[in-house]
Formats: sequence, C-alpha cells, structure tokens
Amino acid sequence: MLINRFKIIRLSMINLFKRWKPRGKMFSLRCAQCGSGFLSSHNLEAPICGRCLQKAKSLDSTIDYDKACETCGKSGVIYGKMQCHSCYFGFQQEESV
Repeated sequence: MLINRFKIIRLSMINLFKRWKPRGKMFSLRCAQCGSGFLSSHNLEAPICGRCLQKAKSLDSTIDYDKACETCGKSGVIYGKMQCHSCYFGFQQEESV
C-alpha cells in the first residue's frame, strides 16, 4: 500500500516534467561576479545571477548621510562611493544641459 503511493507520486512527478517545456530559447550562463551557473531566457552580454544583482541593488540604494558628495557637495553619498545618487548616475548633467 505504501509502495503504491510512492510509485504514484513518482510517476506523477515524472509526467509533470515530461509535459513542461520552456518557451523560446534558454541560455545556460555563468555569473561574472561569483561564478555560479544560472538559466536565463535572454543571452546576456554581462551575465549576473539574481543573488549578485540583489547585492548590487541594495548597495546602490544605501545612502551614507555622514559624507558629502565630491562633485556637488550635497550630503548623502552612495555607500562605498564618493558621489551622491544624482551625480553617480548622471542626473546632475542632464539638468544643466
């Protein structure tokens, strides 16, 4: 009885993966920063995995208010940088043009 349940579960799992197929092309890529492999539906020029992307996003959004920007002098720079968000991403240049 118990063996039959396992067979049914195993067969249903096998059938699930036999029926599922990704749409379009799938690319096997290796992260440029940590070297771990991941799948993507896009052929990326500079592949970055989800974990490293999340780290980069969180560091770029962390503001250190104790320091002043080297370019414009406003207080509050991006963590690990010496420029504020506007100067680092070039928003300051667009406003002056």
